[in-house]
Parts: sequence; structure tokens; C-alpha cells
Amino acid sequence: MAIDKLSAAKLIIYLILVQPATYALFKHGKPGILGWLYLQMFCVLRIVTDAMTLHPNNNSEITLILSSIGLSPLLFSCAGILHEARLARNPRLSHKREWVYQILYHIIIFMATGLVVVAVMRLENKGPGSLTNLLLRCGAGIIATGWLVLSIWSLISLRSSVVKAAPTFEGGRILLLGIVWALPFNAIRLVYAVTSLLLEAKASSSVFLTSTAIEICLSVVPEMIVAIILVVAGVKTRNMRRDSKMPWKYAQVYEKNEPVSETMSEDAPLNVPEAMHEPTTEYVPQHMPLHLPPVAEPEWQAPNGRYEQY
Repeated sequence: MAIDKLSAAKLIIYLILVQPATYALFKHGKPGILGWLYLQMFCVLRIVTDAMTLHPNNNSEITLILSSIGLSPLLFSCAGILHEARLARNPRLSHKREWVYQILYHIIIFMATGLVVVAVMRLENKGPGSLTNLLLRCGAGIIATGWLVLSIWSLISLRSSVVKAAPTFEGGRILLLGIVWALPFNAIRLVYAVTSLLLEAKASSSVFLTSTAIEICLSVVPEMIVAIILVVAGVKTRNMRRDSKMPWKYAQVYEKNEPVSETMSEDAPLNVPEAMHEPTTEYVPQHMPLHLPPVAEPEWQAPNGRYEQY
């Protein structure tokens, strides 16, 4: 009965979280479609899984498969939001190269998820075996490597070059910090998922598999924290798509101590105060013309007919 109450609580929470996740997907639009679409899919996947658990005639195999692949959308969401954050902090990055990185990362994690799904199906149909254990180990190892790559990628992004005059710089900074905060909780969820699958493959009767407290502390709460962090970051940066269309000369982030070449684009005007909408300190009288015609020196004609200058 405790598990039913837990599934009901998770169902209610994710029914609430899916709404701001959908809002973030709508507001971020095409630049953030990778991250926010997968976050919405994760919330929908959790809603379906918990609803099936509450159903009296649920299919345990399908429920186990849906639970085992639940971690992949979180990794895909973090990778997609990191992609958006990197381009927002530095629009001069190569968009093609960044998309190639994302495609390669998605292919690797998709392959690992496929191995895990095949192993879970064999575990339910044929029981534990050496091949099942091998598939689980390979899939879990690749997913763990994917988390490590994502963590290193995020830390490198914190130290990489940025363009502070870009209108989306502040939004990108918030998204990147959200990813950094979410990754440790993602690691806790990953450790629980891998350990549970390996114990089930060995037909173990460990308390790790039956304890509701362990499930809540290592699985339910960490993934909820990850989803909440990402949702808050997405809602807080909901105007990034609008800001990305703003000319750089209207950027609000500007540090006077930095060189102009690092804070402004190449085609930005050289008049920095005017570009940043700051009043100039130079006084120009309004009643005087800005450009006066040159004044010729007087010349007089002497009585002898020659021109002499006095």
C-alpha cells in the first residue's frame, strides 16, 4: 500500500511539473527544443508509469521498461539545455559543430538505452543469465560515461570564452548554473538505477530492492529535484528567444573596465556610451551648429592694384 501511495504522490507532482515544462518548451522555442522537449517527455513518461502502477491490472514488464528508460530523457534534457546555454553565452560558437556534438551524444545514449531495454525484456521473459548481465553492464556503463562526459562538458563551458554584450548572456548563465546544480542529483539517480538493475539480474533478494525509504531517497527525490531545477531555470529564462532577436547594442550587460573588443560585436558602433544607451559627459550647446563653415581671411586691394593682406 505504501508503494501505491508513493505512486499517487509522484503522479500528482509530475502532473504539476509537466505544465511549466510545457510552458518553457513553448517560450524557448526552436533554440531550446532539444532540452525542453525531453524534459516534457520525462514528465509525461513518469505520469504514464505511475498511472500504470496504480492500475490493478498493470503489465509489470512494460512498467519496468518505462522505469528503466526514465533516466535517459533527463540526460537528453540536460544535454539540450547545455547546448542552448552555450550558444546563448557565446553566439559566435559554430552552430554546426555544436549540433554535431549533440547528435553524437544522443546516438550513444540511445544505443545504451536500447541495450538496457533488451536486457530488461530478457530478464522478465527468460530470467537472469550471463547475457542479460552483460547487456545490463554495457548499457549502464555507457550511460554512466555519458553522465561523466556531460559533467566535464558543463565544467568546461563554465570556463570557456563568453560574449557579455550578447542579450542572451544572462539567460545562458542561469541555464548553465541550473545544469551544474542538477548533475549531482542526476548522478544519485543513476547509481540507484544501475545498482537496482544489476541486483535484479542476479536475482538478489537484497533490501536495496524492497526498501521504500531507499527508493524515495535515491530515486524519487533526486529526479524530482532535477526536474524542479530545470523547470525553474526554464521559466526564469522564458524571454531568451525574444532577447536573441535584439541587436547587441541594446545589451544591458556591460563592464567599463573590459576592452571594447571583448564586450561588443565586430559591427557594433565605436561610440560605446551611445551603444550602451549611457549619456555622454561632453557638453554640446544646442543653439550652435555642430559644423561651422571655414572663415576666409580678409583681403584688401591696395591703391597700386596689387592684393595685399592686412
